[in-house]
Amino acid sequence: MLVAFLSLNNNDIFSSPESRRIDSTHICDALTKKLIANQEEVDYLKTRELNIDFCTNCRQCMKNPGNALGTCHINDEMDVIIKSALSAKSVVLVTPINCYDLPSIVRVMLERMGVFCYWGDEMYAPKVRDVGTNVLLGVLITTSAMPGIMVPLTTGARKSFRLFAKPLGIKKIRYYHLGFKGRKIDRSFTSKDEKKIQAVAKVICNTRRSL
Repeated sequence: MLVAFLSLNNNDIFSSPESRRIDSTHICDALTKKLIANQEEVDYLKTRELNIDFCTNCRQCMKNPGNALGTCHINDEMDVIIKSALSAKSVVLVTPINCYDLPSIVRVMLERMGVFCYWGDEMYAPKVRDVGTNVLLGVLITTSAMPGIMVPLTTGARKSFRLFAKPLGIKKIRYYHLGFKGRKIDRSFTSKDEKKIQAVAKVICNTRRSL
């Protein structure tokens, strides 16, 4: 079962050999190892390494009726993300919390996902196309300075992820919030973090077994 990872973080990996700083890369690396050990196929995408441009709001990608994906005139690598997600059974988004929400690159990606919608000139609002997706599970993993339990209460992270999940037809969503990661001393990869990642891997593997 293909698992697509999207890593959203620009932090350096290790600040020193003695320090295991936690960021999206570390989380994805740890998950990848566990999933590969369980015979899962993984497509690991780092958004900072992809060229993803802003939507120009021309809406041309939404003009053609039907369920086929619209065509965006912007020539970049957004299609890499879309193709990977559409071919996966599970999609995992790993990201820090910035300004009480997911990072701005997620908003850019959401706007570029207009290709999943049809919006005719006579329509008040767009309609999501039925492109025949079969993504069974969406997983959001966040890191934040605030306690993890506060993320769903004080941020728009879950709402933004649901907007991301809707056009992909994701049927089930799980959330994992790693908190108290604001200070440098707190950015270590703890046994508690390891347990959460193990739980994510178990959920993904169980999704495959349920097929």
